[in-house]
Amino acid sequence: MGLAYERTTDPERSRKSVRQLKERFDIQYPLLLTGYTPKDALTSMPELNEFKAFPTTIIIDKKGKVRKIHTGFSGPGTGAHYTEFTQEFTKLVDELLKES
Repeated sequence: MGLAYERTTDPERSRKSVRQLKERFDIQYPLLLTGYTPKDALTSMPELNEFKAFPTTIIIDKKGKVRKIHTGFSGPGTGAHYTEFTQEFTKLVDELLKES
């Protein structure tokens, strides 16, 4: 699931923004409207004492243990960084899916 921290405190505007994001990137998993960007991330998830920036990806295993936190975005325009990130991400997810 994705947690969306938006740049506005207007819930309707935030819902519209999240809906557009889902459509633009064909996101197939739930996105939850979580709060206001500047202050709510650390308040709602104090476990992220190392939270640095958006986007942050938190990979949690089947037992609820945080297995990886990745901050930032390496898109296709970053060349080798994108390829490396995609391979590592896919490998980790495949390994976690095989765990019981």
